[in-house]
Amino acid sequence: MDKKIKNILFDFGGVIISLNKQNALDRFTEIGFPNIEEYLGEFRQKGIFLEYEEGKIDPENFYKEFRRLANKEDIPSEDIDSGWLAFLIGIPPYKYDLLKELRKKYNVYLLSNTNPSVMAWANSKDFSPEGLPIGDFFDKCYVSYEIGHAKPDREIFDFIIEDSKMIPAETLFFDDGKANIEIGQKLGFETYLTNQDEDLRKVFVDRGLL
Repeated sequence: MDKKIKNILFDFGGVIISLNKQNALDRFTEIGFPNIEEYLGEFRQKGIFLEYEEGKIDPENFYKEFRRLANKEDIPSEDIDSGWLAFLIGIPPYKYDLLKELRKKYNVYLLSNTNPSVMAWANSKDFSPEGLPIGDFFDKCYVSYEIGHAKPDREIFDFIIEDSKMIPAETLFFDDGKANIEIGQKLGFETYLTNQDEDLRKVFVDRGLL
């Protein structure tokens, strides 16, 4: 089955980078956003947080609406960004090497529901210990706010298939969201539902892909 795999498609949060949702809830609460748990989900956001991840509002308008909902006009943009970044608790060092190794044999892509606040960090030298941004580890990064749709919407998958010319049956898709995996399967992808604490090297070795 796996001998035909030519592409690897990774989700970001919960697959490449480990997440802690409670950290984000605590940080957004600390800076004054009420009822934040109504907006932040495990795999997909709601309200202005989803609009931000779908590119329906830009950073400045997100900050403005955030302050309005928090009823605090003086919250610095950097503090709002820090709430998003509090989600992220680090990338296991082996994953940087794994991505480099995979790119020697496969096309390696990222598909993430994310936003400009997170990607500003990911696109900086702070992304990796060697000072390389996220783009140096993937052939292409597909992010929801640039595409205008978020997983598990079919449109985001249709977009990446068309743009990359990948064939789903030749693509192994890793995601930690069951709904995202299910739509991937319907579209013909080989899929793997991840646990952020597992060693992904073993998955590739067991499938004869490394």
